[in-house]
Amino acid sequence: MTFDKRKQDQQDDELLWSGLRNGDASSFDALIKKYTDILFNYGSRFNTDRDIVKDCIQELFVELWKKREGLTLPKTIKWYLFVALRNRIFREQTKWNKTETLTENDHDFFLEYSIEEKIIENTEDAELANKIKKILNSLPARQREIIYLRYYENYDYDQISELMNINKQSVHNLLQKAYKSIRSDWPTLLFLISLLVHQQKQITILQ
Repeated sequence: MTFDKRKQDQQDDELLWSGLRNGDASSFDALIKKYTDILFNYGSRFNTDRDIVKDCIQELFVELWKKREGLTLPKTIKWYLFVALRNRIFREQTKWNKTETLTENDHDFFLEYSIEEKIIENTEDAELANKIKKILNSLPARQREIIYLRYYENYDYDQISELMNINKQSVHNLLQKAYKSIRSDWPTLLFLISLLVHQQKQITILQ
């Protein structure tokens, strides 16, 4: 996404957020439609139980509507929703496993980069995607989450720090550990990701 497109997207979000704060139901509905799938994609990386993740997202939006008049404008709407969903998922952890307590330092985070159906129809492309997934999922959970937030969602160190409730230096340290762990596979990983990105661009041009 180019800088101009990101800026326009942020401006559109701020208008919707302003509408929500003023009780405009259409703005609220637009936010829900825009971010439900994105939030589900993030939330389901903590837990594969789709119903629990859906419940957390629904409760998040219900709470937003109830508290709309007291809302302030966050740095970015998407980042705010990610923080809110992550916090809610951990609050609702008792629904995950009745015999186990999960903490911020002890949780799963599944990395499975989504590939459009038109791409994975080709066996070779699906194989590349699986190789990327295998390399990244060899990392500890928190390192996987940071890789996802940094390179898939394009969040900066400050945003990741606040989202994951850790200090900025810890973000840097965990990212460096991730680099070190996959250093031997890093050139391969970059090559495979660039290949998939190129293919996606080609499909977009042809559409």
